[in-house]
Amino acid sequence: MEKPDLEKIKQIAGDSDELVQQFIAIIKEELPQEIKLYKTHLEHKDYLKSAEDVHKLKHKISILNLSLGYELAIAYENELRAGNAESALVFENVLTAMTQFIEKF
Repeated sequence: MEKPDLEKIKQIAGDSDELVQQFIAIIKEELPQEIKLYKTHLEHKDYLKSAEDVHKLKHKISILNLSLGYELAIAYENELRAGNAESALVFENVLTAMTQFIEKF
């Protein structure tokens, strides 16, 4: 499984360590909230709202340089919009990897 990293954030921030830290702070604040909301919607089988949550999470998946996770999120979002959550467990692995990575900071 691929692992998150800061390469995209560093590319965007250039030489600014302060900007890198700001990105990390935003992700640390928003990611747990977005995951919690996604899980609540999924638990209630509100697949359309879950799809919207996945759509928002895609941006953080991308910024943490998880290209395979991003592709999975695209497919999973479409799956949810069709009323199906078959890929939930696989998507959970991506969320876990992101959470564990960001907790290090």
